[in-house]
Amino acid sequence: MSFGARLLGAFTAVAVLVLAQGGLSWWVAEKAELQVVRGRVAGDLQSGFLTLSATKQRLRAWSLRALIGAEHERNDGEALRSSMADTITRLQGLSREANRLTGAARGNTDDARRDDALRLLAASVVALKPAIETINQRGSSADVLTAWAALEAVFDRGAGRDLREVLNESIRTETELLASRRADADRALAALKLQSLLMTLLLSLCALGLAGYFARALRRPLSEMMRGALAFQQGDLRHRIPVSGRDEFASFAGSINRMAAELSERREQEAKIRAELESLVADRTIELEAALDGLRQSEHRRRQLLGDISHELRTPTTAIRGEAEIALRGSKTEADYRGALARVGQAAQQLAALIDDLIMMARSDGETLALDLQVRDVRMCLEEALVNVTATAAQRDIGLAVTTADDPAAFRHDPVRIQQIITLLLDNAIRYSHPGSTVTVASAVLREGAKAPVWQLVIADEGIGIAPEDVQMVFERTYRASNARSHRPEGTGLGLAIARALAQRQGGQIALASELGRGTTVSLRFPLEASGRHAPHDEGQRA
Repeated sequence: MSFGARLLGAFTAVAVLVLAQGGLSWWVAEKAELQVVRGRVAGDLQSGFLTLSATKQRLRAWSLRALIGAEHERNDGEALRSSMADTITRLQGLSREANRLTGAARGNTDDARRDDALRLLAASVVALKPAIETINQRGSSADVLTAWAALEAVFDRGAGRDLREVLNESIRTETELLASRRADADRALAALKLQSLLMTLLLSLCALGLAGYFARALRRPLSEMMRGALAFQQGDLRHRIPVSGRDEFASFAGSINRMAAELSERREQEAKIRAELESLVADRTIELEAALDGLRQSEHRRRQLLGDISHELRTPTTAIRGEAEIALRGSKTEADYRGALARVGQAAQQLAALIDDLIMMARSDGETLALDLQVRDVRMCLEEALVNVTATAAQRDIGLAVTTADDPAAFRHDPVRIQQIITLLLDNAIRYSHPGSTVTVASAVLREGAKAPVWQLVIADEGIGIAPEDVQMVFERTYRASNARSHRPEGTGLGLAIARALAQRQGGQIALASELGRGTTVSLRFPLEASGRHAPHDEGQRA
Protein backbone atom coordinates (compact mmCIF):
# COMPACT_ATOMS: atom_id res chain seq x y z
CA MET A 1 0.00 0.00 0.00
CA SER A 2 1.32 3.47 -0.84
CA PHE A 3 2.21 5.92 1.88
CA GLY A 4 -0.49 8.31 0.71
CA ALA A 5 -3.13 5.56 1.00
CA ARG A 6 -1.99 4.76 4.52
CA LEU A 7 -2.05 8.42 5.48
CA LEU A 8 -5.52 8.79 3.98
CA GLY A 9 -6.75 5.75 5.91
CA ALA A 10 -5.37 7.10 9.16
CA PHE A 11 -7.01 10.48 8.71
CA THR A 12 -10.25 8.78 7.68
CA ALA A 13 -10.24 6.77 10.92
CA VAL A 14 -9.60 9.91 12.95
CA ALA A 15 -12.39 11.68 11.09
CA VAL A 16 -14.79 8.81 11.83
CA LEU A 17 -13.90 8.98 15.52
CA VAL A 18 -14.42 12.73 15.54
CA LEU A 19 -17.80 12.33 13.85
CA ALA A 20 -18.74 9.62 16.36
CA GLN A 21 -17.75 11.87 19.22
CA GLY A 22 -19.72 14.70 17.71
CA GLY A 23 -22.80 12.52 17.25
CA LEU A 24 -22.64 11.13 20.77
CA SER A 25 -22.05 14.60 22.22
CA TRP A 26 -25.02 15.91 20.29
CA TRP A 27 -27.25 13.09 21.59
CA VAL A 28 -26.16 13.58 25.20
CA ALA A 29 -26.50 17.36 24.83
CA GLU A 30 -30.04 16.87 23.51
CA LYS A 31 -30.88 14.76 26.54
CA ALA A 32 -29.30 17.30 28.90
CA GLU A 33 -31.16 20.12 27.20
CA LEU A 34 -34.44 18.22 27.59
CA GLN A 35 -33.81 17.79 31.30
CA VAL A 36 -32.89 21.46 31.69
CA VAL A 37 -36.05 22.54 29.87
CA ARG A 38 -38.17 20.19 31.97
CA GLY A 39 -36.56 21.60 35.12
CA ARG A 40 -37.27 25.17 33.96
CA VAL A 41 -40.91 24.31 33.26
CA ALA A 42 -41.21 22.61 36.66
CA GLY A 43 -39.75 25.69 38.33
CA ASP A 44 -42.20 27.94 36.50
CA LEU A 45 -45.10 25.68 37.58
CA GLN A 46 -43.99 25.78 41.21
CA SER A 47 -43.59 29.56 41.07
CA GLY A 48 -47.03 29.87 39.44
CA PHE A 49 -48.77 27.83 42.13
CA LEU A 50 -47.04 29.84 44.86
CA THR A 51 -48.10 33.06 43.17
CA LEU A 52 -51.66 31.73 42.87
CA SER A 53 -51.73 30.84 46.58
CA ALA A 54 -50.41 34.26 47.58
CA THR A 55 -52.92 36.07 45.36
CA LYS A 56 -55.74 33.97 46.82
CA GLN A 57 -54.71 34.92 50.35
CA ARG A 58 -54.66 38.61 49.36
CA LEU A 59 -58.17 38.24 47.86
CA ARG A 60 -59.36 36.50 51.07
CA ALA A 61 -58.00 39.41 53.16
CA TRP A 62 -59.66 41.96 50.90
CA SER A 63 -63.02 40.14 51.24
CA LEU A 64 -62.74 40.12 55.02
CA ARG A 65 -61.96 43.85 55.17
CA ALA A 66 -64.93 44.54 52.94
CA LEU A 67 -67.28 42.44 55.07
CA ILE A 68 -66.25 44.06 58.36
CA GLY A 69 -66.30 47.54 56.87
CA ALA A 70 -62.55 48.14 57.09
CA GLU A 71 -60.75 50.42 54.67
CA HIS A 72 -60.40 48.81 51.20
CA GLU A 73 -60.44 49.56 47.47
CA ARG A 74 -63.54 48.40 45.64
CA ASN A 75 -61.64 47.47 42.46
CA ASP A 76 -58.93 45.45 44.20
CA GLY A 77 -61.16 42.39 44.50
CA GLU A 78 -61.80 42.04 40.79
CA ALA A 79 -58.14 42.87 39.99
CA LEU A 80 -56.92 40.10 42.30
CA ARG A 81 -59.44 37.67 40.84
CA SER A 82 -58.32 38.55 37.28
CA SER A 83 -54.68 38.08 38.33
CA MET A 84 -55.59 34.58 39.64
CA ALA A 85 -57.32 33.79 36.34
CA ASP A 86 -54.27 34.93 34.35
CA THR A 87 -51.98 32.87 36.58
CA ILE A 88 -54.14 29.77 36.10
CA THR A 89 -54.12 30.32 32.31
CA ARG A 90 -50.31 30.56 32.33
CA LEU A 91 -50.09 27.44 34.53
CA GLN A 92 -52.33 25.53 32.13
CA GLY A 93 -49.96 26.44 29.25
CA LEU A 94 -46.95 25.34 31.31
CA SER A 95 -48.79 22.12 32.20
CA ARG A 96 -49.33 21.35 28.51
CA GLU A 97 -45.63 22.00 27.85
CA ALA A 98 -44.72 19.67 30.76
CA ASN A 99 -47.06 16.99 29.38
CA ARG A 100 -45.36 17.30 25.97
CA LEU A 101 -41.86 17.02 27.43
CA THR A 102 -42.85 14.09 29.66
CA GLY A 103 -44.61 12.22 26.87
CA ALA A 104 -48.27 11.30 26.70
CA ALA A 105 -47.49 7.61 26.34
CA ARG A 106 -46.05 7.44 29.83
CA GLY A 107 -49.40 8.32 31.45
CA ASN A 108 -47.73 10.44 34.15
CA THR A 109 -50.12 10.69 37.17
CA ASP A 110 -48.51 13.92 38.39
CA ASP A 111 -49.43 15.65 35.13
CA ALA A 112 -53.00 14.34 35.38
CA ARG A 113 -53.38 15.50 38.98
CA ARG A 114 -51.99 18.93 38.03
CA ASP A 115 -54.52 19.30 35.22
CA ASP A 116 -57.39 18.31 37.54
CA ALA A 117 -56.26 20.80 40.19
CA LEU A 118 -56.00 23.60 37.61
CA ARG A 119 -59.53 22.85 36.34
CA LEU A 120 -60.90 23.01 39.92
CA LEU A 121 -59.04 26.24 40.63
CA ALA A 122 -60.18 27.78 37.36
CA ALA A 123 -63.81 26.94 38.20
CA SER A 124 -63.31 28.41 41.69
CA VAL A 125 -61.97 31.65 40.25
CA VAL A 126 -64.96 31.90 37.92
CA ALA A 127 -67.30 31.33 40.90
CA LEU A 128 -65.62 34.17 42.83
CA LYS A 129 -66.73 36.80 40.32
CA PRO A 130 -70.42 37.03 41.45
CA ALA A 131 -69.38 36.83 45.12
CA ILE A 132 -66.99 39.79 44.67
CA GLU A 133 -69.69 41.75 42.86
CA THR A 134 -72.13 41.06 45.73
CA ILE A 135 -69.59 42.31 48.30
CA ASN A 136 -69.02 45.48 46.29
CA GLN A 137 -72.77 46.12 46.02
CA ARG A 138 -73.77 45.42 49.67
CA GLY A 139 -70.68 46.68 51.40
CA SER A 140 -70.18 45.66 55.04
CA SER A 141 -72.58 43.05 56.50
CA ALA A 142 -74.28 43.01 59.90
CA ASP A 143 -73.92 39.28 60.12
CA VAL A 144 -70.22 39.01 59.21
CA LEU A 145 -69.91 35.37 60.21
CA THR A 146 -72.77 34.27 57.98
CA ALA A 147 -71.44 36.26 55.02
CA TRP A 148 -67.92 34.99 55.55
CA ALA A 149 -69.13 31.38 55.77
CA ALA A 150 -70.87 31.80 52.42
CA LEU A 151 -67.70 33.30 50.93
CA GLU A 152 -65.55 30.51 52.46
CA ALA A 153 -67.65 27.95 50.62
CA VAL A 154 -66.70 29.63 47.33
CA PHE A 155 -63.03 30.08 48.27
CA ASP A 156 -62.29 26.63 49.65
CA ARG A 157 -64.83 24.23 48.17
CA GLY A 158 -65.14 23.03 44.62
CA ALA A 159 -66.59 19.83 43.22
CA GLY A 160 -66.82 18.52 46.78
CA ARG A 161 -63.07 18.97 47.42
CA ASP A 162 -61.07 21.24 49.69
CA LEU A 163 -59.37 23.76 47.33
CA ARG A 164 -56.79 24.67 49.95
CA GLU A 165 -55.71 21.07 50.17
CA VAL A 166 -55.66 20.84 46.36
CA LEU A 167 -53.49 23.98 46.07
CA ASN A 168 -51.11 22.90 48.82
CA GLU A 169 -50.83 19.41 47.32
CA SER A 170 -50.04 20.94 43.93
CA ILE A 171 -47.31 23.17 45.41
CA ARG A 172 -45.79 20.17 47.22
CA THR A 173 -45.94 18.02 44.08
CA GLU A 174 -44.34 20.70 41.89
CA THR A 175 -41.60 21.22 44.46
CA GLU A 176 -40.78 17.51 44.38
CA LEU A 177 -40.89 17.47 40.54
CA LEU A 178 -38.55 20.49 40.41
CA ALA A 179 -36.04 18.72 42.60
CA SER A 180 -36.33 15.58 40.47
CA ARG A 181 -35.86 17.53 37.20
CA ARG A 182 -32.81 19.29 38.56
CA ALA A 183 -31.31 15.98 39.60
CA ASP A 184 -31.97 14.56 36.10
CA ALA A 185 -30.30 17.62 34.49
CA ASP A 186 -27.27 17.27 36.77
CA ARG A 187 -26.93 13.59 35.85
CA ALA A 188 -27.20 14.40 32.12
CA LEU A 189 -24.52 17.08 32.37
CA ALA A 190 -22.26 14.74 34.31
CA ALA A 191 -22.74 12.08 31.60
CA LEU A 192 -21.86 14.65 28.92
CA LYS A 193 -18.67 15.58 30.75
CA LEU A 194 -17.70 11.94 31.20
CA GLN A 195 -18.41 11.10 27.55
CA SER A 196 -16.40 14.13 26.35
CA LEU A 197 -13.48 13.13 28.54
CA LEU A 198 -13.53 9.52 27.33
CA MET A 199 -13.74 10.50 23.66
CA THR A 200 -10.95 13.05 24.13
CA LEU A 201 -8.76 10.39 25.69
CA LEU A 202 -9.59 7.97 22.88
CA LEU A 203 -8.80 10.53 20.19
CA SER A 204 -5.57 11.50 21.94
CA LEU A 205 -4.48 7.86 22.09
CA CYS A 206 -5.31 7.36 18.41
CA ALA A 207 -3.43 10.54 17.45
CA LEU A 208 -0.38 9.50 19.46
CA GLY A 209 -0.46 6.02 17.93
CA LEU A 210 -0.70 7.40 14.39
CA ALA A 211 2.04 9.95 15.09
CA GLY A 212 4.37 7.20 16.34
CA TYR A 213 3.59 4.97 13.36
CA PHE A 214 4.16 7.64 10.75
CA ALA A 215 7.27 8.94 12.53
CA ARG A 216 8.81 5.47 12.19
CA ALA A 217 7.58 5.19 8.61
CA LEU A 218 9.10 8.56 7.65
CA ARG A 219 12.42 8.34 9.49
CA ARG A 220 14.26 5.98 7.13
CA PRO A 221 13.29 7.47 3.73
CA LEU A 222 13.85 11.01 4.95
CA SER A 223 17.29 10.11 6.27
CA GLU A 224 18.22 8.56 2.92
CA MET A 225 16.99 11.65 1.08
CA MET A 226 18.93 13.98 3.36
CA ARG A 227 22.13 11.99 2.74
CA GLY A 228 21.47 12.10 -0.97
CA ALA A 229 20.80 15.86 -0.92
CA LEU A 230 24.05 16.43 1.00
CA ALA A 231 26.00 14.36 -1.52
CA PHE A 232 24.48 16.28 -4.45
CA GLN A 233 25.21 19.58 -2.69
CA GLN A 234 28.87 18.57 -2.46
CA GLY A 235 28.89 17.80 -6.17
CA ASP A 236 28.86 14.00 -5.99
CA LEU A 237 26.43 13.27 -8.80
CA ARG A 238 27.37 9.57 -8.77
CA HIS A 239 25.55 9.06 -5.45
CA ARG A 240 22.25 7.19 -5.69
CA ILE A 241 19.44 7.09 -3.11
CA PRO A 242 18.41 3.48 -2.24
CA VAL A 243 15.03 2.61 -3.72
CA SER A 244 12.85 0.14 -1.75
CA GLY A 245 9.15 -0.53 -1.90
CA ARG A 246 6.59 0.98 -4.22
CA ASP A 247 5.37 3.98 -2.28
CA GLU A 248 5.78 7.68 -3.03
CA PHE A 249 9.22 7.84 -1.40
CA ALA A 250 10.52 5.13 -3.69
CA SER A 251 9.10 6.99 -6.70
CA PHE A 252 10.64 10.23 -5.49
CA ALA A 253 14.03 8.58 -4.91
CA GLY A 254 13.92 7.14 -8.42
CA SER A 255 13.16 10.60 -9.82
CA ILE A 256 16.05 12.13 -7.89
CA ASN A 257 18.41 9.42 -9.14
CA ARG A 258 17.33 10.04 -12.73
CA MET A 259 17.79 13.78 -12.23
CA ALA A 260 21.32 13.19 -10.89
CA ALA A 261 22.15 11.07 -13.93
CA GLU A 262 20.82 13.79 -16.23
CA LEU A 263 22.77 16.47 -14.37
CA SER A 264 25.91 14.43 -14.83
CA GLU A 265 25.25 14.33 -18.56
CA ARG A 266 24.52 18.05 -18.57
CA ARG A 267 27.80 18.73 -16.84
CA GLU A 268 29.61 16.93 -19.63
CA GLN A 269 27.80 19.13 -22.16
CA GLU A 270 28.58 22.28 -20.22
CA ALA A 271 32.03 22.67 -21.76
CA LYS A 272 30.57 22.53 -25.27
CA ILE A 273 27.85 25.03 -24.36
CA ARG A 274 30.43 27.33 -22.79
CA ALA A 275 32.50 27.26 -25.96
CA GLU A 276 29.41 28.04 -28.03
CA LEU A 277 28.52 30.89 -25.69
CA GLU A 278 32.00 32.31 -25.99
CA SER A 279 31.66 32.18 -29.76
CA LEU A 280 28.27 33.90 -29.56
CA VAL A 281 29.70 36.55 -27.25
CA ALA A 282 32.49 37.17 -29.72
CA ASP A 283 29.99 37.49 -32.58
CA ARG A 284 27.82 39.80 -30.51
CA THR A 285 30.86 41.89 -29.66
CA ILE A 286 31.55 42.30 -33.35
CA GLU A 287 27.93 43.34 -33.90
CA LEU A 288 28.10 45.83 -31.05
CA GLU A 289 31.31 47.26 -32.44
CA ALA A 290 29.60 47.64 -35.81
CA ALA A 291 26.66 49.33 -34.10
CA LEU A 292 29.08 51.60 -32.27
CA ASP A 293 30.70 52.50 -35.60
CA GLY A 294 27.21 53.29 -36.90
CA LEU A 295 26.61 55.55 -33.89
CA ARG A 296 29.92 57.26 -34.52
CA GLN A 297 28.92 57.81 -38.13
CA SER A 298 25.53 59.14 -37.01
CA GLU A 299 27.28 61.51 -34.62
CA HIS A 300 29.57 62.58 -37.45
CA ARG A 301 26.55 63.22 -39.67
CA ARG A 302 24.89 65.16 -36.84
CA ARG A 303 27.94 67.37 -36.48
CA GLN A 304 28.07 67.74 -40.22
CA LEU A 305 24.37 68.70 -40.22
CA LEU A 306 24.99 71.34 -37.59
CA GLY A 307 27.80 72.69 -39.72
CA ASP A 308 25.62 72.65 -42.83
CA ILE A 309 22.73 74.29 -41.01
CA SER A 310 24.98 76.99 -39.59
CA HIS A 311 26.41 77.55 -43.06
CA GLU A 312 22.95 77.56 -44.66
CA LEU A 313 21.64 79.96 -42.04
CA ARG A 314 24.70 82.15 -42.24
CA THR A 315 24.59 82.51 -46.05
CA PRO A 316 21.10 84.13 -46.33
CA THR A 317 21.53 86.16 -43.15
CA THR A 318 24.89 87.45 -44.41
CA ALA A 319 23.28 88.29 -47.75
CA ILE A 320 20.43 90.12 -46.03
CA ARG A 321 22.79 92.09 -43.81
CA GLY A 322 25.12 92.91 -46.73
CA GLU A 323 22.35 94.11 -48.97
CA ALA A 324 20.97 96.24 -46.16
CA GLU A 325 24.36 97.79 -45.45
CA ILE A 326 24.96 98.52 -49.13
CA ALA A 327 21.49 100.02 -49.49
CA LEU A 328 22.17 102.35 -46.56
CA ARG A 329 25.43 103.67 -47.98
CA GLY A 330 25.19 106.84 -49.98
CA SER A 331 22.33 107.81 -52.20
CA LYS A 332 20.69 105.15 -54.32
CA THR A 333 18.21 105.18 -57.09
CA GLU A 334 14.81 103.58 -56.80
CA ALA A 335 15.98 100.75 -59.06
CA ASP A 336 18.93 100.13 -56.74
CA TYR A 337 16.64 99.92 -53.72
CA ARG A 338 14.23 97.65 -55.54
CA GLY A 339 17.07 95.34 -56.56
CA ALA A 340 18.43 95.25 -53.00
CA LEU A 341 14.98 94.51 -51.57
CA ALA A 342 14.45 91.76 -54.16
CA ARG A 343 17.73 90.13 -53.16
CA VAL A 344 16.84 90.51 -49.48
CA GLY A 345 13.47 88.89 -50.13
CA GLN A 346 15.10 86.01 -52.02
CA ALA A 347 17.55 85.43 -49.15
CA ALA A 348 14.73 85.64 -46.60
CA GLN A 349 12.71 83.11 -48.63
CA GLN A 350 15.70 80.74 -48.65
CA LEU A 351 16.08 81.17 -44.88
CA ALA A 352 12.36 80.58 -44.28
CA ALA A 353 12.42 77.38 -46.36
CA LEU A 354 15.33 76.03 -44.32
CA ILE A 355 13.60 76.90 -41.04
CA ASP A 356 10.37 75.25 -42.29
CA ASP A 357 12.30 72.04 -43.03
CA LEU A 358 13.78 71.97 -39.54
CA ILE A 359 10.40 72.67 -37.88
CA MET A 360 8.75 69.98 -40.00
CA MET A 361 11.27 67.35 -38.86
CA ALA A 362 10.86 68.38 -35.21
CA ARG A 363 7.07 68.08 -35.45
CA SER A 364 7.17 64.69 -37.16
CA ASP A 365 9.49 63.40 -34.41
CA GLY A 366 7.01 64.33 -31.69
CA GLU A 367 3.99 63.21 -33.74
CA THR A 368 2.41 66.63 -33.11
CA LEU A 369 1.99 67.48 -36.80
CA ALA A 370 -1.62 68.60 -37.43
CA LEU A 371 -3.28 67.25 -40.55
CA ASP A 372 -6.42 68.71 -42.12
CA LEU A 373 -7.79 65.51 -43.66
CA GLN A 374 -10.24 65.83 -46.56
CA VAL A 375 -11.51 63.48 -49.23
CA ARG A 376 -10.31 65.18 -52.41
CA ASP A 377 -8.89 64.30 -55.79
CA VAL A 378 -5.11 64.18 -55.45
CA ARG A 379 -4.60 65.30 -59.05
CA MET A 380 -5.26 68.89 -57.95
CA CYS A 381 -2.31 68.69 -55.54
CA LEU A 382 -0.11 67.30 -58.33
CA GLU A 383 -1.04 70.20 -60.65
CA GLU A 384 -0.26 72.81 -57.98
CA ALA A 385 3.08 71.13 -57.16
CA LEU A 386 4.02 71.15 -60.86
CA VAL A 387 3.23 74.87 -61.01
CA ASN A 388 5.50 75.45 -58.00
CA VAL A 389 8.55 73.71 -59.53
CA THR A 390 8.12 74.90 -63.12
CA ALA A 391 10.18 78.05 -62.54
CA THR A 392 12.98 76.11 -60.83
CA ALA A 393 13.08 73.60 -63.70
CA ALA A 394 13.26 76.40 -66.24
CA GLN A 395 16.11 78.10 -64.38
CA ARG A 396 18.12 74.87 -64.41
CA ASP A 397 17.21 74.01 -68.02
CA ILE A 398 15.35 70.84 -66.92
CA GLY A 399 12.43 69.57 -68.97
CA LEU A 400 9.22 68.18 -67.37
CA ALA A 401 7.34 65.36 -69.13
CA VAL A 402 3.99 64.90 -67.34
CA THR A 403 1.49 62.09 -67.88
CA THR A 404 -1.63 61.89 -65.70
CA ALA A 405 -4.45 59.35 -65.77
CA ASP A 406 -8.03 60.43 -66.36
CA ASP A 407 -9.43 58.22 -63.58
CA PRO A 408 -10.53 60.10 -60.44
CA ALA A 409 -8.11 59.58 -57.56
CA ALA A 410 -9.90 60.66 -54.37
CA PHE A 411 -8.83 59.64 -50.85
CA ARG A 412 -8.66 61.20 -47.40
CA HIS A 413 -5.56 63.39 -47.12
CA ASP A 414 -4.25 66.83 -46.22
CA PRO A 415 -3.98 68.66 -49.57
CA VAL A 416 -1.28 71.04 -48.32
CA ARG A 417 0.90 68.18 -47.04
CA ILE A 418 0.39 66.06 -50.18
CA GLN A 419 1.38 69.04 -52.31
CA GLN A 420 4.43 69.50 -50.05
CA ILE A 421 5.44 65.82 -50.51
CA ILE A 422 5.14 66.00 -54.29
CA THR A 423 7.00 69.34 -54.37
CA LEU A 424 9.86 67.90 -52.30
CA LEU A 425 10.17 64.86 -54.60
CA LEU A 426 10.03 67.02 -57.77
CA ASP A 427 12.51 69.53 -56.32
CA ASN A 428 14.95 66.71 -55.50
CA ALA A 429 14.64 65.30 -59.02
CA ILE A 430 15.25 68.73 -60.61
CA ARG A 431 18.13 69.81 -58.37
CA TYR A 432 20.07 66.54 -58.82
CA SER A 433 19.55 66.40 -62.62
CA HIS A 434 21.98 67.63 -65.28
CA PRO A 435 21.07 70.68 -67.38
CA GLY A 436 19.30 69.71 -70.55
CA SER A 437 17.87 66.47 -69.11
CA THR A 438 14.21 65.60 -68.55
CA VAL A 439 12.25 64.68 -65.41
CA THR A 440 9.37 62.31 -66.19
CA VAL A 441 6.23 62.55 -64.04
CA ALA A 442 3.49 59.90 -64.39
CA SER A 443 0.41 59.25 -62.24
CA ALA A 444 -2.08 56.40 -62.53
CA VAL A 445 -4.77 54.49 -60.61
CA LEU A 446 -3.71 50.85 -60.16
CA ARG A 447 -6.24 48.09 -59.60
CA GLU A 448 -4.63 44.91 -58.31
CA GLY A 449 -7.21 42.11 -58.23
CA ALA A 450 -9.49 42.13 -55.21
CA LYS A 451 -7.41 44.73 -53.38
CA ALA A 452 -8.51 48.36 -53.09
CA PRO A 453 -7.28 50.61 -55.92
CA VAL A 454 -4.07 52.57 -55.36
CA TRP A 455 -3.02 55.96 -56.73
CA GLN A 456 0.64 55.92 -57.80
CA LEU A 457 2.95 58.80 -58.77
CA VAL A 458 6.28 57.93 -60.42
CA ILE A 459 9.01 60.61 -60.77
CA ALA A 460 12.06 59.59 -62.81
CA ASP A 461 15.09 61.77 -63.52
CA GLU A 462 18.29 61.39 -65.54
CA GLY A 463 20.52 62.90 -62.90
CA ILE A 464 23.53 61.89 -60.84
CA GLY A 465 21.88 58.80 -59.32
CA ILE A 466 22.70 57.10 -56.01
CA ALA A 467 25.29 54.43 -55.25
CA PRO A 468 23.89 51.03 -54.17
CA GLU A 469 25.38 51.34 -50.69
CA ASP A 470 23.65 54.73 -50.23
CA VAL A 471 20.16 53.77 -51.47
CA GLN A 472 19.08 52.45 -48.07
CA MET A 473 20.42 55.53 -46.27
CA VAL A 474 18.95 58.42 -48.27
CA PHE A 475 15.70 58.48 -46.23
CA GLU A 476 17.65 59.06 -43.02
CA ARG A 477 17.56 62.68 -42.03
CA THR A 478 20.78 64.68 -42.63
CA TYR A 479 22.27 61.88 -44.71
CA ARG A 480 23.78 62.96 -48.04
CA ALA A 481 25.86 60.84 -50.37
CA SER A 482 29.23 62.16 -51.45
CA ASN A 483 28.14 62.75 -55.08
CA ALA A 484 25.10 64.68 -53.81
CA ARG A 485 27.36 66.98 -51.76
CA SER A 486 29.56 67.57 -54.79
CA HIS A 487 26.59 68.32 -57.06
CA ARG A 488 24.70 70.50 -54.51
CA PRO A 489 26.83 71.69 -51.55
CA GLU A 490 24.01 73.74 -49.97
CA GLY A 491 21.64 70.81 -49.29
CA THR A 492 20.67 69.62 -45.77
CA GLY A 493 19.57 66.03 -46.41
CA LEU A 494 16.10 66.64 -44.93
CA GLY A 495 13.89 66.58 -48.03
CA LEU A 496 13.35 62.82 -48.44
CA ALA A 497 13.07 62.29 -44.66
CA ILE A 498 10.33 64.94 -44.47
CA ALA A 499 8.49 63.48 -47.47
CA ARG A 500 8.50 59.96 -46.07
CA ALA A 501 7.31 61.15 -42.61
CA LEU A 502 4.41 63.10 -44.15
CA ALA A 503 3.44 60.19 -46.42
CA GLN A 504 3.44 57.63 -43.60
CA ARG A 505 1.29 59.89 -41.40
CA GLN A 506 -1.38 59.80 -44.16
CA GLY A 507 -1.14 56.07 -44.95
CA GLY A 508 1.15 56.38 -47.97
CA GLN A 509 4.44 54.79 -48.99
CA ILE A 510 7.54 56.07 -50.81
CA ALA A 511 9.92 53.72 -52.64
CA LEU A 512 13.17 54.60 -54.40
CA ALA A 513 15.29 52.90 -57.05
CA SER A 514 18.49 54.40 -58.46
CA GLU A 515 21.59 53.69 -60.50
CA LEU A 516 24.72 55.74 -60.02
CA GLY A 517 25.26 58.19 -62.89
CA ARG A 518 22.02 57.20 -64.68
CA GLY A 519 19.24 58.70 -62.59
CA THR A 520 16.72 57.93 -59.87
CA THR A 521 13.10 56.77 -59.87
CA VAL A 522 10.82 57.56 -56.90
CA SER A 523 7.29 56.12 -56.53
CA LEU A 524 4.62 57.53 -54.20
CA ARG A 525 1.55 55.33 -53.45
CA PHE A 526 -1.70 56.01 -51.55
CA PRO A 527 -4.72 53.68 -51.19
CA LEU A 528 -7.91 55.26 -52.51
CA GLU A 529 -11.08 55.70 -50.44
CA ALA A 530 -13.51 52.82 -51.14
CA SER A 531 -16.58 54.87 -50.24
CA GLY A 532 -15.42 58.27 -51.45
CA ARG A 533 -13.67 57.35 -54.71
CA HIS A 534 -16.03 59.49 -56.81
CA ALA A 535 -16.57 62.32 -54.28
CA PRO A 536 -14.21 65.14 -55.13
CA HIS A 537 -14.64 67.05 -51.85
CA ASP A 538 -15.42 66.27 -48.23
CA GLU A 539 -15.54 68.18 -44.96
CA GLY A 540 -12.08 68.66 -43.39
CA GLN A 541 -11.03 66.67 -40.35
CA ARG A 542 -8.24 67.30 -37.87
CA ALA A 543 -5.80 64.42 -37.15
